[in-house]
Amino acid sequence: MEKVIRYKCEKCGKLFENEAKCIQHEDRHLRVGKANEMLEAGHTLKEIQDECSIWDSVPEHLENVTKDNCFEIPYWGCDKPVYKIVNITLDGCVGVYGYIPWNGWFGSEVPLNSTDLRNPRPKEELYVYKN
Repeated sequence: MEKVIRYKCEKCGKLFENEAKCIQHEDRHLRVGKANEMLEAGHTLKEIQDECSIWDSVPEHLENVTKDNCFEIPYWGCDKPVYKIVNITLDGCVGVYGYIPWNGWFGSEVPLNSTDLRNPRPKEELYVYKN
């Protein structure tokens, strides 16, 4: 029999082989939490990156994007700019969601360098379906 010691993240319960990796992981939870607070408060992705170091870098075309910008992602079921960034995930993706009447709320976690985010639109172009 062998005694095994693991370190458990207090936030999500993930187990790590050594204490340093667990501490890094818990720190990431804190940074992502702050990043989501900043996103909700209307900060740009560049400001979030400068403060929280979530990604290696923010693509230049996304630097000034906030939660209010919108995106057109036709293969998701709508050829209008209905999708917005709603959160930042622990693995560095962004949650992009929008409302389509015939499908309801739809979206996914998308890497920041995804071509789905290649053409951010201003909030004034957000398409809202009317009955």
